[in-house]
Amino acid sequence: MIKLIASDMDGTLLDSNKNINPEFNKILNTLKEKGIIFAAISGRDLASLKYAFKDVKEDIVFASNNGNFIVYKGKVLFENYIEKEELNCILPTIRKNAKHFTIYCTKDGVYAESLFPFIAGLKFGLKVKVVKDITKINSKVIKISTFGKQKMIDRSLNALNHFKDRFMITPSGSTCFDICKVGGHKGQGIKILQDLYNVKFEETMVFGDHMNDLEMMDYAYFSHAMENAEKEVKSRARFIAKTNDENGVIEAIKKHVIENYDNSYSYN
Repeated sequence: MIKLIASDMDGTLLDSNKNINPEFNKILNTLKEKGIIFAAISGRDLASLKYAFKDVKEDIVFASNNGNFIVYKGKVLFENYIEKEELNCILPTIRKNAKHFTIYCTKDGVYAESLFPFIAGLKFGLKVKVVKDITKINSKVIKISTFGKQKMIDRSLNALNHFKDRFMITPSGSTCFDICKVGGHKGQGIKILQDLYNVKFEETMVFGDHMNDLEMMDYAYFSHAMENAEKEVKSRARFIAKTNDENGVIEAIKKHVIENYDNSYSYN
């Protein structure tokens, strides 16, 4: 019996126009009636995640910043910050290679040391505060995200390569990557929720499409890669859902959880 469902957002629950199917409200209500927890686990910050669900009324666990900041009904369940000394260590490399294309996510908001992320963020309902020096803000940084043209992304990743033993550096889209505290991946976020709500591995269902969803596949028996997912994610998952533009998450939940609540899947 499935007790916890967690879904990535972009490329997974959201369609290519960044919309959630209106049927999702009904699905959430049914899951709530069955006592099943639904978590939105995403690289997005908390404000952006809530914005994506602005028309959804039911209870949702928001596991933002790749599961490094988890909130439910306004209560913080888990927070995992990049320590100040670690931030100071990696900042020179980020500034040299991607200062104008990098945002810094905190529990209180999103910051940048350049005006460009402020302008780009408006497209996603993201309010970016521009500061001269990210180390001078009062809030602790949870996640660093860099986005832009492929050449800049490749250059930045190459420059950051020697930090991989100290940070979680993961592609989160075709032209973006995230930096979190070492071990701060979505799999950890799923484990936190499993421990908090006494949910077993075989009672967990997850959905994802990109490389920052990879570890999450190891923490749920019912691990789903979208049909549009990266090859590595597909190879790590046990099941394949339809594409995000075919409402793959909703269709899988309807078929295997709601319509056939107890026995739709068989164990390998």
